[in-house]
Amino acid sequence: MRRTALFLIFLGCSAALVANPEAPAPTEKTKTTIQSDFGDFDYKTKKGIFEGNVLVNDVQIKLKSEKMIVYLAEKDNSVTKVEAMGTVEIQHEGKTAYADNAVYSRDTGVILLTPKPGGERPRIRDEKGNIVRGNEIVINRNDNTMKAVGRVELEYTPDGKSGDFFGPKTGTNLTHDTAIQPQAPAR
Repeated sequence: MRRTALFLIFLGCSAALVANPEAPAPTEKTKTTIQSDFGDFDYKTKKGIFEGNVLVNDVQIKLKSEKMIVYLAEKDNSVTKVEAMGTVEIQHEGKTAYADNAVYSRDTGVILLTPKPGGERPRIRDEKGNIVRGNEIVINRNDNTMKAVGRVELEYTPDGKSGDFFGPKTGTNLTHDTAIQPQAPAR
């Protein structure tokens, strides 16, 4: 099965090179590797389906899921849309996203993370252990923003240490009374 998937990837890459013979050869810094237990590619619909232990290793992201569908552009075989389903995990720049489903659109630059009906809400965890959850999480890669929608929850630890979200910086000695009282201007 793994050989079949790799063969299909090879065919897809070959088709891309034939479509644009002047395209530079992929390097270790630009190539994407997809592994799965099963792979199917339809040249007519420009769609690849990967199922079972899907692993994507790319320069920008690493993705794990149970199933992934990749849609290619008609003209140049570039990826236009990716749908990942079933225990999705995406690692990118020190952050890890978890969801039941993830959909990426190249046209909008948006990744939409959603749960399956009755499933766990999607979440993103950063390298400091901070976590944001929502009923949906929208990541816009074009403007480097993230929006959580529907009962948003944030688990935040300043500087990776336990402490109060709104508390004073370490080393200050403010009490409740001095923190809220206006201070006289210094002369």
